[in-house]
Amino acid sequence: MSNKQLYQNDSRWKDNKIGTQNALTIEQVGCLLTSMAMIVNHFGANETPASLNERMKANNGFTGAWIKSAQVPGQFPQLGMQRQKRVQCEGTPAPMSLIDSGLQQGSLIAVRVDWTPDANIDSHWVVLYQKQEDDYLMWDPWQKDDAPNTLLGRYGFGGKKAEDVILEAIWHGKGELQETADPVEHATAIFKRPKDITPTPAPAPTPTETGDPIAVKPTIELKLRQQPISGTQLKILATTETLQVLDTTSTARAKLGKQGQWLRVQDASGTEGYVAAWLVQETAVIPTTPPSPTPAPVTPPAVTTFKVKVTTQQLSFRSEPRVANDTLIRYLTTNTTLDVIDEDGKNKLGKDGQWLKVRTSDGKEGYVAAWFVAEF
Repeated sequence: MSNKQLYQNDSRWKDNKIGTQNALTIEQVGCLLTSMAMIVNHFGANETPASLNERMKANNGFTGAWIKSAQVPGQFPQLGMQRQKRVQCEGTPAPMSLIDSGLQQGSLIAVRVDWTPDANIDSHWVVLYQKQEDDYLMWDPWQKDDAPNTLLGRYGFGGKKAEDVILEAIWHGKGELQETADPVEHATAIFKRPKDITPTPAPAPTPTETGDPIAVKPTIELKLRQQPISGTQLKILATTETLQVLDTTSTARAKLGKQGQWLRVQDASGTEGYVAAWLVQETAVIPTTPPSPTPAPVTPPAVTTFKVKVTTQQLSFRSEPRVANDTLIRYLTTNTTLDVIDEDGKNKLGKDGQWLKVRTSDGKEGYVAAWFVAEF
């Protein structure tokens, strides 16, 4: 079955429950599982999404519905393959020179792509196996008649380049991944800002005593995470937000601007988390003011009809029931609980093309795709 295309929506296994839960199916969230099956088959295995699903379930290879991809190579020691590298590049251009180098050396690269135009789907995994001029041949786990078999042919909407389409990449091959001759190029490729953003020089910080707090601002839109590197996304931070740094002043200044370092911060709403230290710059500390009197509680105008939870890894929460840059409020993560305040919500639930009006736990109202939530 080497190099054979596999699909998560294949009728032979699309309805199989994925992982260690009993709600979601391979068809719904099995893109990375299917991608991993194609990767191990390329190196000599003989797996389907169904068989790999069972193998990984038996070996603690899932967290709920989400496959632990790092553990897959260990299930096939006879193949000699290994996971060589993983890079998160959402919000910054993907390291294309390193991707090209990996492909030239015989590696396969699973990439998570921006799938936004497809009705609110924001994440999907595919496998790159060969460069083709400025594009990449790929195995896509989602079968769609007449869909192009190249990365930009299928996902390069709006004239996007590959470095903008790819949000995350995982290299699989044999032996150590050899970086190309210019390591400086790789470092800047992974962390450089988008080309249409001119970096603003960091203002000279006001001298402070050793113990005084400092504050930072993002230089691009970036994620506030619960933990460094791969922690749960708490929110997307705009470049206009000021963040209080919770690390000591000396520790924080030693980290600022350094790749691979993370700062513990708190935003204006009191939410604490971590941000990449190389994507923020020091700014003036906002003076604290006495809290305003707490207003009398206001009863929400809409009545909650029932609760739902998010069933996909990342779901857009929008101000209006349409996909556009100006409607995105933020992203919601798996198992986020929402109050449905849509009188016709029961009839819309699970149906393609339908939108539910919902309220988040912090009282924000908006819309989500009805086919990516389940009744709680």
